[in-house]
Amino acid sequence: MSNSHATEEEKSPQFQSYLNNDGIDELQPSMRKHRVSSLSLSDLNQWQNGLTKLSSLTSLSNKNSSSANLKKADSLVKLSRNSSIIKRKKRTVIDHVRVASYAFCFDIDGVILRGPDTIPASIEAMKLLNGENKYNIKVPSIFVTNGGGKPEAQRSTDLSERLGVTITPEQIIQGHTPMKDLVHIYDNVLVVGGVGNVCRNVAESYGFKNVYTPLDVLKWNPAVTPYHDLSPEELSCARDVDFSKVPLDAILVFADSRNWAADQQIILELLLSKNGVMGTESKTYDEGPQIYFAHSDFIWATNYKLSRYGMGALQVSIAALYREHTGHELKVNRFGKPQKGTFKFANKVLTSWRQGVLDEHLKKLSINDPDADDADILINEDGEEIINQSKLEKYQSDSGEDSDSESNIKEPLAVIGKQEKITLQLPPASTVYFVGDTPESDIRFANSHDGSWHSILVKTGVYQEGTVPKYKPKHLCNDVLDAVKYAIEREHEKELAEWNETASNDDDDKGSRINFADLMMTPSEKQEKPISTPVTSINELEAVEVPVVLNEQIAKVKDVKVDK
Repeated sequence: MSNSHATEEEKSPQFQSYLNNDGIDELQPSMRKHRVSSLSLSDLNQWQNGLTKLSSLTSLSNKNSSSANLKKADSLVKLSRNSSIIKRKKRTVIDHVRVASYAFCFDIDGVILRGPDTIPASIEAMKLLNGENKYNIKVPSIFVTNGGGKPEAQRSTDLSERLGVTITPEQIIQGHTPMKDLVHIYDNVLVVGGVGNVCRNVAESYGFKNVYTPLDVLKWNPAVTPYHDLSPEELSCARDVDFSKVPLDAILVFADSRNWAADQQIILELLLSKNGVMGTESKTYDEGPQIYFAHSDFIWATNYKLSRYGMGALQVSIAALYREHTGHELKVNRFGKPQKGTFKFANKVLTSWRQGVLDEHLKKLSINDPDADDADILINEDGEEIINQSKLEKYQSDSGEDSDSESNIKEPLAVIGKQEKITLQLPPASTVYFVGDTPESDIRFANSHDGSWHSILVKTGVYQEGTVPKYKPKHLCNDVLDAVKYAIEREHEKELAEWNETASNDDDDKGSRINFADLMMTPSEKQEKPISTPVTSINELEAVEVPVVLNEQIAKVKDVKVDK
């Protein structure tokens, strides 16, 4: 029961899989128009904070520019000048503590776990991602599994205990997690799968108002499926509902069915019903509720030596029965890998998590905290973020920059108002490494939507070594630890190359800098510049390679004019 279903499809040209009718194989992954920097997010953050805030000071070009704005701009430029990106020497290795520009997405079953067992390599892999590697780089990561049937918090707690690192619910995307977006669409839903009331509880935690299960239907009328009598445990989970009067708006298959016979009877009756009312029958077969599947995995890996049939197999069975009964193709709504909806949801979650990891790396403290002097960013009583001026000046002193009149200004130079909070305009991940064990879902998912995603297939799950996967990964390795090591080395090579592009071999500190003063003078420097002194045009300077995400910011800043 390995990949035989794919083989049959290849042998029979007229065969059309019930799971392959959504056009995903015809998708062309989007390609980026601009290069995304491989420099770490924490290095990039120092530079962009200064550029972003300076370029936002549009009032600097007005005749009524305030001295406060000029001082603020001067301070922000100094912040940027002290960035390790702007002042650097060539290296053979980058090993300061930082947050990676790239990220990881992991499948769980067959990659982290195999049935009830933890795959040993995954424990060491998580330590490496948490910064315990020779490059001291912390790599943001999330988990995208087609599994489900339990709350995200429960799964994150279980993974944390197994892997020895903290995994939060915000890092977990299960097959049914994107169904949160359906809460405001449907009032009455039938949730299928899982044990007892677990999936009902998950759906209710998402915000669904009226959640019913097949056990409720069987309690209402046991004749719906005559070969199954509710056990005492099942009866205790069932609610009293008259389904002859309650229309069901949608069927949500949250997790693998524990009772195929009963679940199929109920699902098919609803699909063929009038307006989702049990005991009714539509003559046109198009009046029933919408059906959603959390994923379409045909098989999955357990601790048994052969793969087991999953939710995709149930979907095939229902679709075949529906076609046999009606002569029509069943229209389904699919989540999970490799669906586009789940990809978009994963990107949203990953962006949020990367920002969180960066915020954690950048020390942020309340302005009243006893250790506030050590913070990079201070948070005032209104929740606004300000640059820690004293730490900035310490950076300036440590770097040996000459002091000037602006350095002696006692008032806070970079207090940021509500419309000017210091936030990194987070660039997309330079690469997203997706590690999975199933070519039909994991590799297909990673290859179909975005060219910057890098698919890695491991041999610890569904994929059988020696076979040719229908959906080919960009890299094949033994286990998740090998996958993480491969990516860290690959990305360090890219980061090092970009780091050294504008670095200097000269031991002199001055030679190790981009000439930032010429690239972007502070407003006060522009005011003090004698009119008769020729100014070198930015176009006359030697071309400087900078992260693409900052080019627009530099363009805004370099032409700022101040009228006396």
